[in-house]
Amino acid sequence: MKSLAVLLLLVTLPCIALASVGDNLPEFQACLHQCDCMSLPLPQPFVWSCLANCNYHCQQNITDQREARGLDMVQFYGKWPFVRVFGVQEFFSTVFSLANLYVNYGNITPIYRQYRRNSALDFQIMYGQYLFLLAISCVGWTFSSLFHFKDTPATETLDYFGAFAIILCNLNVIVVRVFRLFRHRRALYGWHLGLITLYVFHVTKLKRKWDYAYNTQINMAVGVTAMVLWCYHLWRTYRAYHRSYVIYNNSIQLLPHETKLLQKLSYVSLSNTSVIPLVPILNNLVLIGGISLEVNDFPPIQRLIDAHALWHLFTIFPSFIWFDWNIWDLEMLKITEGHVLKE
Repeated sequence: MKSLAVLLLLVTLPCIALASVGDNLPEFQACLHQCDCMSLPLPQPFVWSCLANCNYHCQQNITDQREARGLDMVQFYGKWPFVRVFGVQEFFSTVFSLANLYVNYGNITPIYRQYRRNSALDFQIMYGQYLFLLAISCVGWTFSSLFHFKDTPATETLDYFGAFAIILCNLNVIVVRVFRLFRHRRALYGWHLGLITLYVFHVTKLKRKWDYAYNTQINMAVGVTAMVLWCYHLWRTYRAYHRSYVIYNNSIQLLPHETKLLQKLSYVSLSNTSVIPLVPILNNLVLIGGISLEVNDFPPIQRLIDAHALWHLFTIFPSFIWFDWNIWDLEMLKITEGHVLKE
């Protein structure tokens, strides 16, 4: 599920590096040549260079002129001419990225609590995979926030590397869960070594020569693989739950986790235990709604909120329930295999 969110982000980001209509407008080029930093009407935050301030000033001026003449807004250097707020280049994308960071950070506590409660090493290892995914997600959303705060080659690189790390960690979680590598230490260590090797290779290759096509292809391969495995796991979980519905529905061990999920599902009028196995589908429907906005890009409203910002808004909501579902999933596995949670 998380790979779907980040995957689209990586597919759409390469356009940032491409030339746009606004770059080649004669009036824009003339404005850049005539710009004098000291004569700009408003003092600019210290984090922006003279060239960046001139670029911003000219983009806003040209956009004002085009709007006054009834012409369409155009992009400059692959990006819309956003209005800075408190010195932030893309204010709402930054805020929503920080919100994603906050939600993922908030999920660490319940996952860590389950990690500590488990005396069985196998389940500690599985919960450890989720903890690592959350830690990397927090790092990735931090990089996303920095990138939208100020678009530079360094912040763009961090954003890409952080996103790929999230996708790899998501693949790790579902592979370990589906194939139960948490019970097979040697296989788990070998798998982790392979992922680390792939990540180092990926970063090294891009550092030597940046290749947007390669970056998209490898992220697509890893992300699609993870999504296929999540769909398989969802189908398997759904069958197991309904095959032994009476057992699971009357389990004291599962009750607190079901109650928490039902409380959150009640906000969308879906407080029925039979819906719980389908939570990943509901999450993906939310993300598909965000994707439809991202694919059908539009000029930013008031030069502040564009489709990409709304996409980041949509990715906040699935994380509110996603890790609760994964806790429920593991607790259901314990019941299936006869494990008893040690309080």
